[in-house]
Amino acid sequence: MSFFKNYFRGEKHIGIFQSIILVIFLLFFSFILFYVFSKSKKYYEYISFIPLDKKKENHEV
Repeated sequence: MSFFKNYFRGEKHIGIFQSIILVIFLLFFSFILFYVFSKSKKYYEYISFIPLDKKKENHEV
């Protein structure tokens, strides 16, 4: 956090809106990374075969 504090102190023309948007983006991005990496590998293997399974059910080739 000290990096961000020093960065924002040095900027003369940054507004509060840009700061808030940056913080929201960083929080959202870190949440997405946490969500993706917290899922097990089996979950993604199962999900990857769903389109193939649906084709078999519909008798499509």
